[in-house]
Amino acid sequence: MEEAIKSAFKFEKYNILRSVINRKSDQTPKSLQIGFEPKGTHFKEDNRFELSLGVRIEDEGENLLIEVDASATYILEGEVSEKMLKTFFYLNAPAILFPYIRAYIATLTTLSGMAPINLPTLNLTQLAPQLEKNTHWV
Repeated sequence: MEEAIKSAFKFEKYNILRSVINRKSDQTPKSLQIGFEPKGTHFKEDNRFELSLGVRIEDEGENLLIEVDASATYILEGEVSEKMLKTFFYLNAPAILFPYIRAYIATLTTLSGMAPINLPTLNLTQLAPQLEKNTHWV
C-alpha cells in the first residue's frame, strides 16, 4: 500500500465571530442572494494564514437577512513556492472554511424556529482576486 502524502497546508481551527438573523416574516424565502467578504493575513514568521470570511444572505423581498462572520487558521509546513501559497490561500482556504459556515447556518436557522436554510455547495474560486487584494503580509 502506498503511503499518503501529507499536505504542507493544514486547517487548524475555525471560529464563528458574529451571526445575525433578521426575519420579517415566517414565510420560507423563494430565492436567496449570497455575498462574501474575504480577508486574509499571512503571518510569515509563524507560517500561519488567517482567513476572515463574511457571508451575507438575503432574500429578494428583504424579509430575511443572515450575516455570519467566521475566521479560520491554517498552518504551513516546510518551504512552499509562491504559486502554491497563492493556491492554498486564495483558492483552498475559503473552500475549506465554507462547509462549516453552511452547517452553522443550517443549524442556526433550524434552531431559530424556521425551515433550515441549506446553502448549496459553491465553487468559491471567484473570491480569489478579492481575497488576494484584501490579504496583508505580516
